[in-house]
Amino acid sequence: MEQKLHRKRLKYTSILKKDMNIEASSSPTMNLMVCNYGLVNGLSRKDVLQVFSQYGQIERIIMLPHKSYCFICYTNVQDAINALDKVNWKVNSLPEQKLFYLIYTVSVPKLIEVSTSYPPGLEIIDNFITEKEENFMLQYFKKHWSESSAMKHRQVKHYGYEFDYDNNGVRYDSCDPIPKEFEFILNAIYLHLKWHPNQITVNKYLPGQGIPSHVDTHGVFDEYILSLSLNSDIIMEFRKGNYHNSILLKSKSLLIMSGESRFDWTHGITPRKFDMINTVDGPDIICRGTRISVTFRRVVQNHENIEVQRNLYEILGCDKTTPFEILKDSYRKLLVKLHPDKGILSSSTAACAELNKAWSVLKDSELKKTYDEQIEQCDIDTEVTIFETLNISDLENNEEEQTYSYRCRCGGMFLVPMSMVVNVDQIEPLLFPCDDCSLFVKIMLQNTNVS
Repeated sequence: MEQKLHRKRLKYTSILKKDMNIEASSSPTMNLMVCNYGLVNGLSRKDVLQVFSQYGQIERIIMLPHKSYCFICYTNVQDAINALDKVNWKVNSLPEQKLFYLIYTVSVPKLIEVSTSYPPGLEIIDNFITEKEENFMLQYFKKHWSESSAMKHRQVKHYGYEFDYDNNGVRYDSCDPIPKEFEFILNAIYLHLKWHPNQITVNKYLPGQGIPSHVDTHGVFDEYILSLSLNSDIIMEFRKGNYHNSILLKSKSLLIMSGESRFDWTHGITPRKFDMINTVDGPDIICRGTRISVTFRRVVQNHENIEVQRNLYEILGCDKTTPFEILKDSYRKLLVKLHPDKGILSSSTAACAELNKAWSVLKDSELKKTYDEQIEQCDIDTEVTIFETLNISDLENNEEEQTYSYRCRCGGMFLVPMSMVVNVDQIEPLLFPCDDCSLFVKIMLQNTNVS
């Protein structure tokens, strides 16, 4: 046992000297280093205080982002000696009964602050709703959550329009309307932005669950993406190129993405059970609870976003090759049949409106041209829908299984065998499917001659 502890002492002392350039000491000082626990493995300032404050007055605690060690600075040497004697590699008062390996250290690092600058176009309004309103919404979702759909790493419920994860679009007739119970939050949003959402996605995240980094669809939704956080704080990661910002979303806060943050930055939630935050004393961690996020979007409905799935030519009983005069004649004949005032057959007003909508596009040469191009693109997209175009460096390396992997927004995985993309002569990109939905990733093969 003593030999094992000695090996650990040598290991951690070596890491200390190499990583932090701090001189470890076998002589008592006022500074102690916890060598085997820090923010990265879930140790909080509250935990440190609970264990070490009983042995003397603590001047400061230094926690470092992404590090598995931390520092306790006492006001006098005797307090540090007492703490090391009582805590070093012994059972303590923490529920998890973490065993701390301690050493004296002559110096300690400077405080480091976690970067929390906002991407351009990002706004966060804390306490956008009251605690009473939050409880009301939580009770509503609790009552209606049985109607939600289960995804691989979270549960989802849609209102207004159903988000289609297979093609990054929306389904128009397969979703419940936005409940009247949400009017108070819709009114609050309108008062702030003069903007009305018509689509809501509700996600339920358990501790440890997240969502891969992504950019919400451009062509289907307009300039705003809003997210209301309920029941738990969480860190959302924003990335653009080499820039990476970790943003705290507090319970009851409203996140507003527009401009660059909406269109150019990816956003996602890392799957973990605690997050790193800034406090007045320095970096710390918060534990996640079950979080409900309510995302508000507005589906764009105009001639540039025509619903290609409802083929306008089929409504007129024709196709793309039909001459204009025959299209026109077919429209007139169908109008006589469908119009309530002229009808030979009884028909709904909706059917007549659908016919007029189709004709309003196909009679206009410019709109017809745009629509024909959309049909062609839709035919391409329905063959294969590309989620992202990636390089090998973007993938996670699984050496034991000889595969690369990448997380899909549905929660599934894109699996890429190494033999197909490493040290190959082919330079054309390859497509690989998600194991849980119909999306594909395109893998670029340039510069793949790596070991």
